[in-house]
Amino acid sequence: MIGLFAFGAAHVLHARDIRVANRAALTAALVSAGAGDVVILAKGKWHDVELKITQGGAEGRPLVIRAEVPGETILGGTSRLEINAPYVTVDGLFFYKGAIAKGSVVAFNSHHGIVSNTAIVDYNPVDFATEYYWVYFSGDYNLIDRCYFKGKNNAHPLIGNAIKDSRHNGVVNSYFKNIPYHAANGRENIRVWGTGKFDTPADDGAYFTIQGNLFDKADGEGTEIVSLKSNHNKLIGNTVLGTRGCLNIRRGDYNLVQGNIILGAGVVGAQGLRMSGSHNTVTGNYVSGCEFGIRVSAGEYVAKALTADFAPSIKDGAKGKTDLTGIVPTYPQVTHLQLRNNTLVGNTGADLEMGFLYKRKWPASQLVLMPEHCVIEGNRFVRPKGGDSIIGSVPDTEAPFNQFKPGPNRYAGNVLVGGKNAFAPAGGGYTSEPLPGAWSEVKERAAFKPLTAADVGPAWVIAFRKAGIFAMENDPSCYRTPAHTASALQEKAHKKKKSRD
Repeated sequence: MIGLFAFGAAHVLHARDIRVANRAALTAALVSAGAGDVVILAKGKWHDVELKITQGGAEGRPLVIRAEVPGETILGGTSRLEINAPYVTVDGLFFYKGAIAKGSVVAFNSHHGIVSNTAIVDYNPVDFATEYYWVYFSGDYNLIDRCYFKGKNNAHPLIGNAIKDSRHNGVVNSYFKNIPYHAANGRENIRVWGTGKFDTPADDGAYFTIQGNLFDKADGEGTEIVSLKSNHNKLIGNTVLGTRGCLNIRRGDYNLVQGNIILGAGVVGAQGLRMSGSHNTVTGNYVSGCEFGIRVSAGEYVAKALTADFAPSIKDGAKGKTDLTGIVPTYPQVTHLQLRNNTLVGNTGADLEMGFLYKRKWPASQLVLMPEHCVIEGNRFVRPKGGDSIIGSVPDTEAPFNQFKPGPNRYAGNVLVGGKNAFAPAGGGYTSEPLPGAWSEVKERAAFKPLTAADVGPAWVIAFRKAGIFAMENDPSCYRTPAHTASALQEKAHKKKKSRD
């Protein structure tokens, strides 16, 4: 997947280096720049900069806008970045303690744009209710790569993908740090809209990739850390540390959730994986220290009202399966799920729950469709303190529920260590083992390598952290303004080397 974005800096043929000293010179520089040119923003503080890019580059020769020294071009006030042309690469900027009124701090409005090695820190309005994204994708084949996000504390998701005409975008190798908890819906770290949001057929989708990112105390709304609300997305190889919420296929088909590591560390509200929709694959993930492991949701029946009290969710413009009526299930039915080779260790709640939310808010909501035609295979559930590894809902057989006869699910090769199966309809497909006397969670996790702060985000942020400039980073309420620049650090290192010589 990362290869899709291989049009970046490695293939640049420099035409000109255009140095820009201040905001007044920026507009002229952007108008004159073209394919292969490099616009270099001087280090220092830039205030209220509208960095609107309307002329781009070409395949293999992007227009590059970069900081003179990565991390030392500091944008504040109402500064924002808007990429309105194709093949543009932006590198090394630092958005710090500014605020905007609406929209997004970084907006992709074209195709084949890259924002890399860039940080957005504490870019918040005075009023929490002022809604804006930090990054919003509206276009195709755009990428956030090795960026750093800390402290978003207002309404709206941190990163969003548009519902229409926004495909094949991605967020990779980035660090989400200390996103304060506020119990307001719609504050996910990443929310991916696209075809599938309205339970539409899976012949199209967002095709969004979220790969190799670290979510560290990145609570946001505290329910969904990442919310996939579209078809054909990939959530691969991410690490979650001590964060409220879960990784969730909220709706959509043919999504892949693979190789993610979730370490809840006993944090209140830390959760594992949830899923709705059809033909999704959840495989090779590790979940530990969470309030639950994996929840496979019940689906809502919307073809007709089962009682006079049914209050359907009606979405303007919903098409496909909901053509004409506009009625969208609050949770689509789970069918043909591939739930394979996941490892769950030391979670306080059940490791697997089938039919989560069954009959919740009945009869206003009709969540009566159980998961069916799913494969649950090769999973390992370890409970050092014992208890129920697997739970589930048993379908009601009284009218009007007796008209629903869910198809079978297949269970095979699952291993329960120290726990038990409390979901009788699951039948076979499990072997039980006692917890070994010499059992160790460290050994259990040996095959899984969580990402660390040294693995993700801009190199200059990693260097600042090592130098102690981001020493207050672990305190969500504090942040030390960079008092030492990268060049000053280099000079300090040079002097230290000379003294040793």
